Amino acid sequence: MLTPVFYARPDAVPMPLAGVPALASWDKAGSPGQVQSTAFTSHVTSLVAGPLAGLAGPVALSLHVATDNTTSHDLDNYLFPLVPRITASTGRQFASVWGSKGREPASSITVGPARPVDDPGGVYAFSVRTTASAESVAYKQQIRDQVAAARPLPGGGVALQLAFVVGSRRAWPNLWKSTIDALGPVLGRDSGAAEWNARDGRIVDLGLHCVVDPAAGNDVAIAIRANTAEPG
Repeated sequence: MLTPVFYARPDAVPMPLAGVPALASWDKAGSPGQVQSTAFTSHVTSLVAGPLAGLAGPVALSLHVATDNTTSHDLDNYLFPLVPRITASTGRQFASVWGSKGREPASSITVGPARPVDDPGGVYAFSVRTTASAESVAYKQQIRDQVAAARPLPGGGVALQLAFVVGSRRAWPNLWKSTIDALGPVLGRDSGAAEWNARDGRIVDLGLHCVVDPAAGNDVAIAIRANTAEPG
């Protein structure tokens, strides 16, 4: 299996967003949540389509969410279904996707070439491997068991990077939420919370990276790097 690769955050000029980014919604079609999510993904797709068309090779995306509430609103729920929608509309597969949140005046989106960088390291640096379906409890259990030696990072915010190696049949955005849900030993859980209800609202900076290895089959390798961080 190939080695996980980390990529730099794209450094092009950010494009400001109109309105407030919307979280993913699993409500029925036509519900307020679905309407807001669809409007948000459509707006961002229209902004990035032109710049993406001018880029060759692997591409990266970075979403910044301007908010005073930096302890909830999980970053992966902003990025999904945004990234699959952009891919479906433009045909571009992303090698790297970033999300951040903080108290800046405006939310923004940035796209650019995906440039490999050195392993960022971290307070925690785990390499895990899974064999189960991401929709199964077994997938989360396999990850949790391989990071069980961790103790929750102290303080408030967390910077997390996940570098995946997947087979050619995997839709890697479908792995994000299940992987983060399994990181309770790193992120912590609120008192009385269910097993897979990690404190992922703590994540104020999230980097997600992917390389495709046809030889991987159904296996997934994940390099996990986590540090304490403060919102911007």
